[in-house]
Amino acid sequence: MTASCIFFCCLLAGPDVPWELSGGRRGTDPRISALERELADSRKMALEKTRRSLGLVPGKLPIRWVLRLGRPAAGTGAAKAAAGWTEVGEDEVVVTIPAWRYLGFPAKVRRVVVHETVHAVMASKLGTRAAYRALPGWFREGAALLVSGEGPGRVKGRISSTLLEGGRSGGFLSGLAGAPPGSLGGRRVTGAEGYLAVRWIEERLGKSGLRELLAKLVSGGAFEETLGKLIGLTPGRVAKAALRYCSERIRGLISERSERLFAEAIALCSTGRHGRARKALRALGALDGSVAVRDTAVFLQARTLVEDGLYEEAGGLLESLLRDGHEVPWEPEIFEQLGRCRAGVGKRREARSFWKMVADRFPHDSAVQARIAVLLEGGEPREP
Repeated sequence: MTASCIFFCCLLAGPDVPWELSGGRRGTDPRISALERELADSRKMALEKTRRSLGLVPGKLPIRWVLRLGRPAAGTGAAKAAAGWTEVGEDEVVVTIPAWRYLGFPAKVRRVVVHETVHAVMASKLGTRAAYRALPGWFREGAALLVSGEGPGRVKGRISSTLLEGGRSGGFLSGLAGAPPGSLGGRRVTGAEGYLAVRWIEERLGKSGLRELLAKLVSGGAFEETLGKLIGLTPGRVAKAALRYCSERIRGLISERSERLFAEAIALCSTGRHGRARKALRALGALDGSVAVRDTAVFLQARTLVEDGLYEEAGGLLESLLRDGHEVPWEPEIFEQLGRCRAGVGKRREARSFWKMVADRFPHDSAVQARIAVLLEGGEPREP
């Protein structure tokens, strides 16, 4: 048994280090204790998944695990954090989970803990902040999305967002497309691109090859040189091969026909032709090449139903999008619209409960917060 395996087994066998509470007091809220239990179980699972997937266990830098109870001041970096964050310092790595996001939905913290654990263990094993920062950001994020299982959803969400903004489905690959020859280190590479690029590496090298790459990086290897040698491509061909793979993966998630139909549906929604829009959006679900936009199509259908006053049908569609244990796209807006559905059938108290939950769980989303504030005051905000 290697020294790293012995260390990891001791880590799991020893007493579990409790999550440190910060920014507030525990009080009498039983949800905090439930969340702490979920966090403890999630961390054990996350450490094991990181070891199995990447061959990494904690190393030189100690990891501190923090559950933040109090809310940070508006405008600070932490206030904008969507789910959790990892900070790498000179002497330690700190993983922080904001309690307000998960008190009512503790199962949703699992994938977030896995994601942040990958960052933390990678930094801990590399041993210094400089070594961690020397790895391209897309690789660090892509590896976290791979191990946590969030990657496929992130890619679908990025495709939908790009189409909603009037672009083409693969338009978000600008970071890889604009990378210097032989380089995958472009700063503009998104998380979705990073995930696809890491998947490409894993498919080229195999799971054991990905672990070998990380082992060589931990030993001090330079990223692009080490990757090129293992993959067997000259520097000038690495980025092109990754971009080609990413483009092919996207085409497997949405066909040209589905992309055109989705664009038509968006145009119909924007001009108030809701009946025709819903017909087009429903048709997408029957197409094989529409995987990337199916959930978004359901959400758009529901939103037009709300605008047309068909609250019960809209509510059923919105609830079908919520999944236990997953942070899903459009989640703040889903609960916002569910509140509208409840208000529309006279259940104002239930509506306010949904809207207050959005206000509590998503303080980083300023656009949603502005609309929720108006709704809680009894007004009718402008639709996004």
